Amino acid sequence: MIDITRAVTVFIGRRGEHHYRNIEFDVSSLLEEKYPSASLNAIYKRPDGNAYPVITSYADGVLTWSPSATDTSTVGVGRLEIRVTYGDVVGKSIQILTIVEDALEDGIAEPPEPPAQEWLNQVLSALAELDVNEINSLLNLIYSLLNNNYNLLNTTHGLIEDIRDTLYTRTGIILNHLHPIESATAPDMVSRRASITFTGINSGNNVVLGTATYTFVTSLGSPTANNVQVLIQGTLRNTVKKLAEAIRGIQDVENIAYGSGTSPNPASTAYWTSRVFSIGEVTIPSGESLFLLERAENATTPLTITSTATATINAFTRASYLRYVLSGNTTGGSGINSIRGPLQTLLPIGSVVIGGQGRLLYPTAYDCHLVTLCRQSDTSEKELDLYISNDEVNFTRISRSTPIGADSSNAGMHIHIQMRQSRVPSGYGLYISMGSDGTSASAFCDLKFTYHLYPVALASDTNS
Repeated sequence: MIDITRAVTVFIGRRGEHHYRNIEFDVSSLLEEKYPSASLNAIYKRPDGNAYPVITSYADGVLTWSPSATDTSTVGVGRLEIRVTYGDVVGKSIQILTIVEDALEDGIAEPPEPPAQEWLNQVLSALAELDVNEINSLLNLIYSLLNNNYNLLNTTHGLIEDIRDTLYTRTGIILNHLHPIESATAPDMVSRRASITFTGINSGNNVVLGTATYTFVTSLGSPTANNVQVLIQGTLRNTVKKLAEAIRGIQDVENIAYGSGTSPNPASTAYWTSRVFSIGEVTIPSGESLFLLERAENATTPLTITSTATATINAFTRASYLRYVLSGNTTGGSGINSIRGPLQTLLPIGSVVIGGQGRLLYPTAYDCHLVTLCRQSDTSEKELDLYISNDEVNFTRISRSTPIGADSSNAGMHIHIQMRQSRVPSGYGLYISMGSDGTSASAFCDLKFTYHLYPVALASDTNS
């Protein structure tokens, strides 16, 4: 029985033999219990280069080939390949080396005239000089070398394919570093922003967002059109997170039940954050909050957001910048007592997507490559730190002490600060912390952040 999962060499006969041998191949590894045996066939390439299908039979995972005189007509090394086809599916085994040895041909010489014994003695004498063991050893060595060369060719072919794939990937990474598929700025004034911060949620409370109503329940039912039921979780934080998922249309049959026209919310997306963030000049304090972003671009019709839960709501509005209040400043000249302020959310976890909020959400990796200082309230020297997190519990700093500048002579004069940041993985939020050498705890900076987005297929390569 011949194992087709590894390179082998098979002796199929001597020249001119016809159905003298039955050669059996174990094809179970090729079929893999997925494809019918009727789809098996074998392609034979003779030593003279002619290739054609050969007649085989199949039973119980074994394919049998009985070489014909046509198959053994040429002496030398050939190849056999077994294939399985099923519709558009084609599977191929490794190529099996075949050996056809030489043999006497009928009618190539006439026997000598008497005395025949002299002719026979000459033949026997020539045969006696042959070392059969040495010849067999030489043939085995040749077969072994052929096998080694075949394995080497297979290995080289695999290495070439790996190198090709690596070159393709690296070329794509370089191109997408130079030319990302999309750039965006936060905020961008294209879609309006809103917020809702919860301090208490009870069964029966609801949130109305656009045309959809989200009701908090202790047991899921079958909501009607434009209604969604959200199961109250063990903590307020987890309940708010589940509401954000319901607004985005995440499928979770154990915790969310959707009525028609609600998955996802047709008007808005929502992302949870527990950190400080801002909508223009309005500062949203830390708590269990939803950052809401309108799906439509340049819409002007009012967008409803109300709630019967204990919550603070900031209605949908356009924001041209993010305000950071330097609350870490205290009294003391030259910033003696000034420290970094609290972490503030720039881009909530999972909010950076390819295609914009109006399309299907495909979270992707990104980087922050430019900070624009729109205005500042005083002339103190300011510094910015950038952090990333995927849970708002553990934070990783990716930039420290980036100088922002101290010019406040012209509130409309924008200052651009080029960033050189590592790529932020998909599913991570971006956060800032700022400090200055000033003394006013109410001083502020208004900022815009521009970031690049990268294709999902290349975004995971953080070593690029």
